[in-house]
Amino acid sequence: MVTVRFRDHSKFTYKDLIDLNDRDKSYASPLSVICHIDLNAFFAQCEQLRLGLAESDPVVCVQWNALIAVSYAARDYGITRMDRLEQAKLKCPHLIPAHTAVFKKGEPLWKYVDYIPSPINHKVSLDPYRREGKKVLNIFRENCDLVEKASVDESFMDLGRLIFAKIIELFPSLLDGMKDRTDKLPNLDSIPESIDYKGFIINKFDDLEPEPAIIGDSEEKNNIEFLVEDWDDLVTLIGSMICFDLRKKVEKILGYKTSGGIGRVKTIAKLASGFKKPDQQTIIRNDAIPNFLKHFKLSDFWSFGGKTGNYISEQLGEMSISSISKNYKTPVELAKLLDNNIELANKIFKIVRGELYDPITEKEQIKTMGANKNFRGKSVCNTNDLLPWINVFIGELILRIQDIDEEDRKSTR
Repeated sequence: MVTVRFRDHSKFTYKDLIDLNDRDKSYASPLSVICHIDLNAFFAQCEQLRLGLAESDPVVCVQWNALIAVSYAARDYGITRMDRLEQAKLKCPHLIPAHTAVFKKGEPLWKYVDYIPSPINHKVSLDPYRREGKKVLNIFRENCDLVEKASVDESFMDLGRLIFAKIIELFPSLLDGMKDRTDKLPNLDSIPESIDYKGFIINKFDDLEPEPAIIGDSEEKNNIEFLVEDWDDLVTLIGSMICFDLRKKVEKILGYKTSGGIGRVKTIAKLASGFKKPDQQTIIRNDAIPNFLKHFKLSDFWSFGGKTGNYISEQLGEMSISSISKNYKTPVELAKLLDNNIELANKIFKIVRGELYDPITEKEQIKTMGANKNFRGKSVCNTNDLLPWINVFIGELILRIQDIDEEDRKSTR
């Protein structure tokens, strides 16, 4: 349930709300709402549905003898992607291994085979998963006007226009106040009972709020109450309902379970979608960001891996988000420890406060495309051994180009 306890004066203006209705401005509005949806153990889910298996069946997606995806049912047996197939079978004797589709040496088309393929004369194809990922992406694009494909199994969405339309539907009197965009938004005494949070909601630092909990899924759980104190809480509430509906559409149409995250920026939404898995979503209101980020380190953000992450760790130490936010009050203070790299310091300063406003990038920029295979042992000793693989590489690239042409409705050659 929702408890409305609006502040004496809203922090937000009509312009902040109106900007949600502008694709170019929405992400930078203090009322911005971004959602991130991630398909759970996607490759394993693809194989589970392809084979007509139940969600409770322990399925792993296999590439030769390695596991590249582990279903949640298989994870209950302690199986991880670090296991080899033989080890996984020892943990779960009734494990169901599903090998990826493969190209056979000399053949330009991939297929699933009813035998154990050999890496000597086969090449793995991930095209089936790319195609299923595109089906999910198309559902998002049919329902949201600004979608960014983050990978084959995850997407960001700017919910601004959907939220703006819903707010005007609920509070049509707001239209009268939009003449002066600098005016503060009005206070609200109540909101319709049909509007409620959907998912696991992180609490604020407020004595009136309960511990984090899942709400909106049953009558019993709806007895838990969380605050709406200003318009940022309200837009996040509506965003949680939209994200929930999108996830359920994917499940109903395609059968895939997902996890979601709702926050004001991409970095928060991304962390939130991975916070409660599987088949759940996490809601981060603006005032709850500090309470949420105390669970993470800077290295948990996807943009701080590799060399950059190692460098920052060496300079700042393995500090929590809360520690960095507390100890460094300005980007200049951070830059002094980062070889005066003010650009990096600014990014860290904003990211630990949940204020790194990045736009949603709608078009996927494909600069290069390649097909390759690691040959083992003496599988290729002369030209005659190599030439059949050229047919495989050409066939794979043609199939991928055809898929891209179909998606973009134009030639990419």
